Amino acid sequence: MFTPWLLILVRAGSTAFIVVLASGLAEAFGPFWGALVTSLPISSGPAYVFLAMEHDDAFIAAAALSSFTTHAAIVCFVVTYALTAKRLPLWQGLSLALLSWFSVAATLRQFEWSPAGVVVLNLVLFGVGFRLLRGMAQQSHTGGGVAVSRRWYDLPLRAVSVASLVTFVVLASGAIGPSATGMAAVFPVSLSSLFIILRPRIGAAASAMLAANTLRGMVGFGATLFTLAVSAVPLGATQALILALAVAFVCSGVMLVFRNTKPSS
Repeated sequence: MFTPWLLILVRAGSTAFIVVLASGLAEAFGPFWGALVTSLPISSGPAYVFLAMEHDDAFIAAAALSSFTTHAAIVCFVVTYALTAKRLPLWQGLSLALLSWFSVAATLRQFEWSPAGVVVLNLVLFGVGFRLLRGMAQQSHTGGGVAVSRRWYDLPLRAVSVASLVTFVVLASGAIGPSATGMAAVFPVSLSSLFIILRPRIGAAASAMLAANTLRGMVGFGATLFTLAVSAVPLGATQALILALAVAFVCSGVMLVFRNTKPSS
């Protein structure tokens, strides 16, 4: 029988392993591959697996819909960081990006959203985001990897930050309810930690290009959340999670197939 603290360690350890593995793959390649890896449900995926162990299907569906709604705010985070990365120091640009995310996410939570309404919301905001970052995405499309030296604490720092988020979401879920849980589950901790680690090593321009390419992958992440939101109740949380993971990999596969296709002007 697992004790509560042992469960916390298992959650943190499994999440840390996933993040370290994904980060190692991302850093070996260019902006496209970094965006591809970071767009996978690295932090929210483990969080929802553990939430499904403690809550019923309706809770998972409501939390996933909240996550999908809040996911629209990632456009503001990515666009703000990408446009300010070359003009402002890391902490100023990242702080503005996080402030924009919090502002939009908090505003969206003030309304009741249907799945169809959230789809339209995401389509509109992502369309605007693609338009704003169109030139930057074209520049980053063919970029290669950047040779950098790794500091010993880089990957552990990123792993601890994401594992801490997963642990907080699971422990607090019973008290804060599905809506706030869904919002917390998609807080951009993976992207934030990725920018913090990589910015000093690859430079502001490459970091901005990574952000611009990340927006493409986030469309697939939104499809993953939508799948979980609409399938958790009819299929059950376990099957819904499997289906959502399959959607995530299909979307990543689509990115790979069209990686040589330039955005339209």
